[in-house]
Amino acid sequence: MKKKLLVFMITPLLIAIKASAGVSVSPVQLFIDNPNKLKSTTLTLESVDETEKRVFEVKVFKWTQNGQGENVLEPDSNIIINPKNFILQPNKQQAIRVGFPQAAAAALNGSNEQSWRIIIDEITPVNNQLAVKFLVNFNLPLFVGKQDDLKVKFDVQNNKLVLNNLADSHVQVTNLKLLNEQKKVIYSNETMAYALPKNKLIYDLKDININHAEKYSVMLETNKSKKAVEMKLSN
Repeated sequence: MKKKLLVFMITPLLIAIKASAGVSVSPVQLFIDNPNKLKSTTLTLESVDETEKRVFEVKVFKWTQNGQGENVLEPDSNIIINPKNFILQPNKQQAIRVGFPQAAAAALNGSNEQSWRIIIDEITPVNNQLAVKFLVNFNLPLFVGKQDDLKVKFDVQNNKLVLNNLADSHVQVTNLKLLNEQKKVIYSNETMAYALPKNKLIYDLKDININHAEKYSVMLETNKSKKAVEMKLSN
């Protein structure tokens, strides 16, 4: 089966994502954190202040990352979506169940959390192909497995700052700052990104030269803590 390398932007964590057209989805992250007992979860699409119906299709992709921390998506038929295709009527809701035919633990590889992407695409009706219309698209993560504590390690390779996720579950980075010995911020990145279990995130430091890495530290904001965590760089 052909794999697809996909670099995508992740919407910041909110209670719901709402498109300008008046369609929202909730929640924006899906979890099955007790896979030995649970096999499914549910999300809801809602039409707000709409006058026309919309047609949607739901697709599932297994989500992994390569050695460069880039996202790789591969179609996966093991996930059950109900319904896969539906019509969202104006000012109505549509529940979508996402899960497995048996306990989700069967889909896990050892103790590591596994990840998927649930992509909800609006489809232009066949009888309305010529109409100009902004189509709605949602790209949501599904995480299956127990959530681990924050376990990351930093090092510098070829003028790039590398975050290594050593945990058995993902880490969602929302803000990263590199501090010098005087605690001055010399690099910052506020783009939200995920490092899947045993994977990495790579930040290009460009013209910033790091000598004696042990004198530098990283201030990190993640989904694992309400407060920023400061960590030393490796030698």
